Amino acid sequence: MTDAAAADPRDTTIEVAVRSTDMDADRNVNNAVFFQYFEQSRLEHLLRYGVIAWPPRREGGTPQFALAHTAASFRAPAVHRDVLLVTTRTAAVGGKSWTLAYEVRRRGDDTLICEGSSVQVWLGPDGRAAPLPDDVRAALQRSLAPDREEA
Repeated sequence: MTDAAAADPRDTTIEVAVRSTDMDADRNVNNAVFFQYFEQSRLEHLLRYGVIAWPPRREGGTPQFALAHTAASFRAPAVHRDVLLVTTRTAAVGGKSWTLAYEVRRRGDDTLICEGSSVQVWLGPDGRAAPLPDDVRAALQRSLAPDREEA
């Protein structure tokens, strides 16, 4: 994790080296692979703020949260051997969910490669959407910049 690259200290930035297996037939990073990059950065962000723990702390194997929505906008191609900086920031905190924003830039020339977002929903023991626990809400609020939303 390289948080020094993040514009805001609340953001989390990781480096990803583009692998040959990330490429598609057009020899650039396949669009679906960006969601894997988002996932890796999301997990680092949530671990950093204590929203999730490693190894997972929940007993019984029930997931702590689920993705309700994810999106990406592609701005420029990335290719094998590029090193990408994937930044995750908390964009909004709601009652049962929170929104993360992603930005992928090429290290070296700072080209914006991809932008995206995801909405995560906290799950109760029954696997249904549940209110954010107080400690999770507090952790997410710590990662929320003053100019961002709290619902």
